[in-house]
Amino acid sequence: MPPWWAAQRGILVDGELITAIAAVVVAVAGTGYSAVQTRTAKDAAKAATDQVDLMRRQIEREEKDRFESSGPAFEVDNAHADESDANVPRALVKVKQASGSRLVSVVVAASGAGVEGMRGAFDRDSAWNYRREECIDLGASTPGAVHDVYVDLDFDTHRTDVHLTLVCYTEAGERWERALGARVEPLPEPPRGTRRAWAI
Repeated sequence: MPPWWAAQRGILVDGELITAIAAVVVAVAGTGYSAVQTRTAKDAAKAATDQVDLMRRQIEREEKDRFESSGPAFEVDNAHADESDANVPRALVKVKQASGSRLVSVVVAASGAGVEGMRGAFDRDSAWNYRREECIDLGASTPGAVHDVYVDLDFDTHRTDVHLTLVCYTEAGERWERALGARVEPLPEPPRGTRRAWAI
């Protein structure tokens, strides 16, 4: 083989090798680019999903806030300790529905220092002549209605803070929960020569 042919052959071999190496480099680069594209697409999809979840939670919070604000509002019209029953002192809390929808049921429970339970319906077989309940249903209520809520107190409790929880229902099944607080103390002594009108 002539020397010039061997040299030419070497150049061709080197050229083929360079071409092959270049092809490999391009393929590897293409694979890396595809991987970057795939990772970028996944990151974008996750970001979009997170954004949708955030918007959904925000809409749910707004809907809940609108529902809560459309519900009933209550206030304490009056409250005092009623000691007309010598055996069991009780708190009388007058609860007024200030606004909101017509309700078919208002279930009330009480808590606080010295609170023994709710005074329920008359029961001659009970030691107190009425049923002592954990909660009572005040029945239907409309804006402006005032309800007398009787809460039994411990024998030695005459001054306390009574906390009421009211669970309200409409005829359509809508439900709201409201909280009220009242400071309960005995009524002031009546003027000399007059008699105190006890709540019944």
